[in-house]
Amino acid sequence: MENLYNPKPSFEFGKIDASACFEALNEKEKLILDESATWVDFKKGEVILKEGFAATHIMYMEKGLAALRVTNDNQQSTVSLIKANSFIGIICTFACRNLNFSATALEETRVKIIDINLFNSFVKHNGEFALRIMYHMSDITNHIVHWLTRLKNKNIDGALAILLLDFQSLYESDKFSVPFTRKEMAGMIGYSKESLINTLSKFNKEGIIKVSEKKIQILQSDALKRIAKTG
Repeated sequence: MENLYNPKPSFEFGKIDASACFEALNEKEKLILDESATWVDFKKGEVILKEGFAATHIMYMEKGLAALRVTNDNQQSTVSLIKANSFIGIICTFACRNLNFSATALEETRVKIIDINLFNSFVKHNGEFALRIMYHMSDITNHIVHWLTRLKNKNIDGALAILLLDFQSLYESDKFSVPFTRKEMAGMIGYSKESLINTLSKFNKEGIIKVSEKKIQILQSDALKRIAKTG
């Protein structure tokens, strides 16, 4: 008999993305989802979700890249980058009647729009789906908390190294085009635009990275990792 207090999970911890959550739906639920959902394509720069709108839907990003932003004390900050096979702002969606975040497409992006009441019914009646959603949301929260605490005590060198390594992981490449202005990048790590530009220039001169406007190539990944750890 299965131990109800120590059930064996049907998934691998730390690898529960949004698509893995949907895999827990049964065939009838998947059919209902496909028939009721709406797909919308967004161009680069278009707003996917606007802060203050009613929280009536769950947004699932099938492809693309988006920035999740929040506003505090009239200051907007990018708090997370959202890649394909991800829910958009799911850890905030259930907190308030109105969205307290916004999302903007950073490249061509396709989003599946799901009625929140239908989503809630899946959570209520499908325990496996609910469990995966719980672990998925926990993983997102854990990532954000560790991101913020890592940055808290870092100097500009360490903070920028962390950000560049995150871009490397996100794009799965040593070469990428940063989808932000220098001011936005600086805001993500809590430093001034001038400090960020100076540090990018220093890393470039030291041969750690190669910078050409928004295009960045990481030349010494190990060096960046050391700086991220000790900076």
